Amino acid sequence: MKNLHQLLLLCFVSALILSLSSCGSDDDEPSAGYDFIDQNLQGTIDGLPFVFGEGTFEASFFTEGDISLDFHHADEQFDDVCGFIGFGDQLKVFFEITNEVGLYELFINLNTFEGQTVTLYNPEGQVHNIATFGAVEILTITDTQLTGRMDARMDAENSVNGNFTLVFCPEN
Repeated sequence: MKNLHQLLLLCFVSALILSLSSCGSDDDEPSAGYDFIDQNLQGTIDGLPFVFGEGTFEASFFTEGDISLDFHHADEQFDDVCGFIGFGDQLKVFFEITNEVGLYELFINLNTFEGQTVTLYNPEGQVHNIATFGAVEILTITDTQLTGRMDARMDAENSVNGNFTLVFCPEN
């Protein structure tokens, strides 16, 4: 399990470097700030429709005091969402965040590689699109669930916006 998370971190850093160094017009860049839409979390990943179905949160394997959040597409089927390991066959959103209620604006500091980002994952080609514009707001955290809202944007083909509720999965 620890090796899987180390591999995910390596993939994340590699994808971040590739996405931030890619060429493109500044006109393609989303505007700063955020605007939460009161709807179920949805959007597009690589231009494909993403609709949030189920999701989980658990203690981070990387940073003490952080939590890992996973948002699965509505078409992803589970016997037990907490028992699911890996990426699956559908579009997915994931990130880590401080285990506290609050508003977290997305950004990346290219000098230190510090920041708060959201990964918009496409299993077709294993593409990790890194959203660095927008915000995540954690509204409630209990022993069993977490609620919040998100406006996460990378570009015109990669963005999600809306409300979510995640279930807590204790460490295995």
